[in-house]
Amino acid sequence: MIPSSRLSKFLKQGFSVAFVTATVCSANLYAGPTGDAASAKENSAGATTLSDIAEREMVRRLQRVKDAEISLDEGQALEADNDFDGARAKYKLALENIPRAPLVKSKRDRATKLFADVSVKLAHQRATEGRREEAKELLDAVLVDEVAPDHPGAKKIMLRLQDPEWYNHALSPEHVTNVAEVDRLLKVAKGYFNLGDFDNSEKQYDAVLRIDRYNTAARRGQEEIEKARRDYHKSSRAHTRSRLMRQVDEAWETQVPLLSVEGRDIGGGGDDSTGREYIARKLRETVIPSVLFDEATVDEAIEFLRQKSREFDPFETDEAEKGVNIVRRQSAAGPDGAAPVEEQTISLRLTNVPLAEALRYVAEGSGMKYKIEPYTVVIVPLWQGTNDLYTRTFRVPPDFLSSASDGGGAGGGDVVDDPFATGGGDGGTALKPRQTAKEILMSQGITFPEGASAFFNPRTSTLVARNTQNNMELIEVLVQELLKAVASQVYITTKFVEITQTNLDELGFDWMLGQFNMPGSNRIFGGGGTLGNQRGGESPGNDYTFVPPGGGTTPVPTGRFPVTSGFRFGLDGIQSNAIDGLLQEKLLTSNISPAIFGVGGVLTDPQFQVVIRALNQKKGADLMTAPSVVTRSGQRAKIEIIREFIYPTEYDPPEIPQEFFGGGIQGGGGLGGLGGLGGLGGGGGGGGAAGGFPVTPANPTSFEMRPVGVTLEVDPVVGADGFTLELNIAPEVTEFEGFVNYGSPIQTGAVDALGQPTTIVLTENRIEQPVFSTRKLTTSVTIWDGQTVAIGGLIREDVQNVQDKVPLFGDIPLLGRFFRTNSEQHFKKNLMIFVTGRLIDPAGQPVNSNVTGGANPEPGAAADGAAIDLGMGAGGGASDALFNN
Repeated sequence: MIPSSRLSKFLKQGFSVAFVTATVCSANLYAGPTGDAASAKENSAGATTLSDIAEREMVRRLQRVKDAEISLDEGQALEADNDFDGARAKYKLALENIPRAPLVKSKRDRATKLFADVSVKLAHQRATEGRREEAKELLDAVLVDEVAPDHPGAKKIMLRLQDPEWYNHALSPEHVTNVAEVDRLLKVAKGYFNLGDFDNSEKQYDAVLRIDRYNTAARRGQEEIEKARRDYHKSSRAHTRSRLMRQVDEAWETQVPLLSVEGRDIGGGGDDSTGREYIARKLRETVIPSVLFDEATVDEAIEFLRQKSREFDPFETDEAEKGVNIVRRQSAAGPDGAAPVEEQTISLRLTNVPLAEALRYVAEGSGMKYKIEPYTVVIVPLWQGTNDLYTRTFRVPPDFLSSASDGGGAGGGDVVDDPFATGGGDGGTALKPRQTAKEILMSQGITFPEGASAFFNPRTSTLVARNTQNNMELIEVLVQELLKAVASQVYITTKFVEITQTNLDELGFDWMLGQFNMPGSNRIFGGGGTLGNQRGGESPGNDYTFVPPGGGTTPVPTGRFPVTSGFRFGLDGIQSNAIDGLLQEKLLTSNISPAIFGVGGVLTDPQFQVVIRALNQKKGADLMTAPSVVTRSGQRAKIEIIREFIYPTEYDPPEIPQEFFGGGIQGGGGLGGLGGLGGLGGGGGGGGAAGGFPVTPANPTSFEMRPVGVTLEVDPVVGADGFTLELNIAPEVTEFEGFVNYGSPIQTGAVDALGQPTTIVLTENRIEQPVFSTRKLTTSVTIWDGQTVAIGGLIREDVQNVQDKVPLFGDIPLLGRFFRTNSEQHFKKNLMIFVTGRLIDPAGQPVNSNVTGGANPEPGAAADGAAIDLGMGAGGGASDALFNN
């Protein structure tokens, strides 16, 4: 039984009597028969009563209703965020938690409506995604009797699902997924583009086109990428052009000769901060002021030298980089019972000694030797490694078998031209067999005891050697020398610098004087002079300031009669050389300098005028030609930057007909073009022509070709020190100056319209031959790596000075200057030929990086476009220091 107090409590909370009774019944079923002995026993022990079970069930169901309300609120929040799927799940959970009781009917109706509405929205979403079957299932779940069988939205969507005009039946979930992926890829591609990563952006657009081959946005994006790349390459082109123009200007720089500084050698090898050469250089040039050992152990002496190498390092400024790593290789007792190295002592006193010498004395005093490795100096006993065999791999040049070989064959016969010949002598063959790696090493004096071997792998350019420690060291020396030889490529630049300057200064006065009566006489007259043979005909009016009007086609200047016609102005006085005169014949249109100012007396007696002819001209021409070529040491190279100029060398003579239209040459042919005049002045019967009679001029029959441009032929040899270059060089620059006409016009006599005899040109009959200017040099020089040396040149100056004056008047003090003319021209020419040689490695980088010199145009295939800046450094011979025994 439920106590009346609790029953009233449930009734007050809104639960019906039937609901409470049903709950009690379920509790009875749960509790079992009340009259059971076990039950009585439990009741007597304080077990849960039936009323307590019913109360807990009621509390549980009340909590489910509260949880349903929370689920409804969460579902509405998800629905507001367009998460219809999540909202539907929340609403469904709420329906499951709300019982079908009259008290909570409003809450269940609210949950049912929210569930139906969101299901319709979700069904519409699924239909738009091409998932029509899922949409139909959602709508079926709404239209059941328990939910909302008459829901208008669900019925409308259900009808539209059958209509392809509302929902595209061709739409599939895969298509929707592809659309989302395409949208994502487009955004990613645009992001890469905004970051300037055009390559990855293009990859994203390609991925879009693999999904949607007709995607316009992807193509437009690729178009933007190409535009951006084109803008970049335009900027790159402008940069390259500016850099090349800078190199042209830079080529005019002259280098400052190098001098010895602080007693260091001017020549020298490279500056590899971690290589053997650099460490050997440090050992040579690090000078220790004082070395004092008194019964010091080997390790103490090595530690002392290591500290002093850091203290007196002349190269590094960074404390971490100073000094030389010096280590001693541990060993057992020496042969013949000699004391171990650790027990030997050294006594030594030295002052101002190089570190290399101090290290040598310490090693020799302890029966050891030192060798230089790429990062450290290792001190090893003299007896170490005499019998044991070691295996080591060396990186060697690809042409190891040919570069390391002496080139001699096994026999003594000469190589013959016929590869199928039997041989030229004892044991000789036409084709010399290639030596193996072991034979090459043995020819260099390296022994191979039993079990030793050597193998060269041409694919990886490696030499695998197995030998004793001493022989390994000798192989290492040989490999290092070969690696140096690999870099023996020479970049040669020959530079022609030609400077010409023409300075012209001219100041003169040109007088004209009219006729006048001599003072005191009416019968004696005076006047200016004549033109003489300096100028043909009368003085042209356009050469003077004052010219009376109405002069017709040939106006006569005021004063008319010249006083200074003998003065030489302009090209009348300053003349070019004979060849230039022939080449410039057609260009010389004016002979005198123009007037810049004039004074005239028009209404005076007599009339006169004077004009000032003044000129100050400066003309300069700078020519710089710098052909360059890269070649190997001992390999002749030639570069030609030319144009093939073809010109005639032989001509057929001109042909003149003996008869023309029935009339002979002597009697025929007046000026036929005059019509009825026929043969005026001629033989009457000949038929004239407008130009006389036909003449065949000289025709070229044979031609030759002359290369015009720059040619450089060079044969470099790298010196044994790896720093000097011996050059056999022959640069040549050929230019075409113009043609000289060796022919003469063919003329004939005729009469003009007035019957006056005249001469007409039938043909120019030009026989032209070219004129070339050549700057050529053939010489042998020795230069340092990276240096520019002048190997030839020409300095020339031509001075022309013209001084003309009117006799008597020109000698009058002060006033006489107005009756004189002075012209002076200076033609200066300076031609210098320079040669620059640089050692470069196969990557185009300088071998001797401590060389400093003027930057010249880098090789055409130089890697990054930066000019190689080379100069002089400290001395070679580093290979001699690899071992000190």
